[in-house]
Order: sequence, then C-alpha cells, then structure tokens
Amino acid sequence: MDPVMHLLLPLLILLALRIETRPVILLAPLTILPDFDAFFGLHRAVFHSFIPVLVLPIGLLLYSKFKRPEWMLSALIVQFYLASHVALDLGGVAFLWPCTTDMFYIDPELRFNMQGGLNFEWHFEAGIKDYQKMAETDFIAESTFGLLALVAIAAVVYRREAKAGIVRIWAIVREGLLERLRRP
Repeated sequence: MDPVMHLLLPLLILLALRIETRPVILLAPLTILPDFDAFFGLHRAVFHSFIPVLVLPIGLLLYSKFKRPEWMLSALIVQFYLASHVALDLGGVAFLWPCTTDMFYIDPELRFNMQGGLNFEWHFEAGIKDYQKMAETDFIAESTFGLLALVAIAAVVYRREAKAGIVRIWAIVREGLLERLRRP
C-alpha cells in the first residue's frame, strides 16, 4: 500500500472514533515509519517485524501504565498506527525478521458482477512465501487517488466545516511545534 493511504486510513479511523484530536494528528506521521526499512534494502522486513510493531510499543504501554499514566492515550495511538501499517501491508511482510526473512501474507479477494443477476465470488489465500525485494512503491496509488478525490469533494460540499477543521488542525500542529521549541 502506498504511504498516503497508510497515513490517511488510520488517521481517519481515529478521527471518526472521536479520539482526542491533538495526539491523533501529531502522531500521524508514525503511520509511515515502517516504510523507512526500504533505506536498509529490506523493505517490509526491518520495521515491519514484531520488534518495532509489538515489542517497542508494548514497552511504551507498560512504561505509560506504571510510570507516566498521562502518556497512555499516546502510547495506544502509536501502537494502533504501527500495527495498522503492517495490517495494510499484509500482501507480504517479514514479521518474524530477524529470525527469518520468510514473508507472511494474506490475499483476500472479493469480486462481484451483475451479469445474470448479482453474483459474488470470494477467494482467500494465506501463507508464507520467500522474501521478495521490493524495487519501488507508488507514492499515490489508484485507491488513494480515489480517496483523495472523495475528500476534496466533501471539502467543497462542506466547505465551512472543512475550513474550520483545517484551522483547528493547523492550530494543533502549531501549538505542538511551539511547545517543543519552548522546552529547554
């Protein structure tokens, strides 16, 4: 899946659930963090494995629970963002890296056609396959372009609400940046 969709889907899910907006927006860039393993030549391995997706966030959750309870919501959001990235990449992920580079995959397929009535065809395949290097990735794929088009149409139709939302998001980002700059 492309990086824009990795960012938008989990962000929109958390916003739709009305989770506290500030941490949801400020932590959203973590949704694309796992794709940085491409810089090491092991895309869908190093940062898609159980270590950064489960072990580190669970450590953060435990630290939040016992030492910094005010961090708990942010820790849960981090866990959701990292896990959502791997879930969206389940066409092939070396989840047990560095123990093995074998890729786990899930390939569900649902098709329908309307020839001779409404017909559905369901196909599901899952398993393990050899690691395959990924040479390139789309920054914006077809599905993301469609989602962005829907967002743009909604922004035009609900322009007052969209403008208020953009102003609110910018205020949250600006406040977060200024708060960081004020810290010694």
